Amino acid sequence: MESKVEKKQGENALKDSKEFKFFKKLAAVPYLLVLLALLMPLANVSCSLDEAKTKPILEASVYELATGIDLDKSLAPDASKQLHNMIDKNEATQKKLTAVMPNFPKMEPMTYLWGIAIAVLLAAAFVFISPLGSLTMGMLAMFSLWAMLMQLGGLCSSLGIPMLKVDPGVGIYAASALILIGSAMNLAVIIRPIVEEVKAKRAAKKHS
Repeated sequence: MESKVEKKQGENALKDSKEFKFFKKLAAVPYLLVLLALLMPLANVSCSLDEAKTKPILEASVYELATGIDLDKSLAPDASKQLHNMIDKNEATQKKLTAVMPNFPKMEPMTYLWGIAIAVLLAAAFVFISPLGSLTMGMLAMFSLWAMLMQLGGLCSSLGIPMLKVDPGVGIYAASALILIGSAMNLAVIIRPIVEEVKAKRAAKKHS
């Protein structure tokens, strides 16, 4: 007959298994919340000519950049006037701007940014299939976000307007934090079976 100790150990193992499965599913939540975080500004563009230096003249989310931004509508009114004045008075700047944005003041849609949203969705889906795959897709999405921010900074630099500055927005910080939380949960899911196996081997050696 099964002893009371063995029965209790079996019940605890079953309980742990249920809790572990629930925790594994819970790892998808941070990744899904990233999709909401991407609604917040990914980048803040500020101008040193602006009197309120700490106030951005443009705030753009991933979805706005992916669909294309109309600068006349998105820029602060004063900033839009200053930009048009600089372009009208400087032929070199006008040529650079036309090369980068042929449809100025409409920015070209960065359609590849939809790939970041897809990567986040895959990270959430892979939680139920492969925690390692989920971890990989999440980190890929985060690195892509920061790479995109650097590209946006390079875009502003290529215009030849040194007073424009691109800073990370609250959206990229929130998305990165959520991805790191999801990654930590995935790591816990990956590591736990290894730890349990090591414990089982040690316990077997003691009883042998």
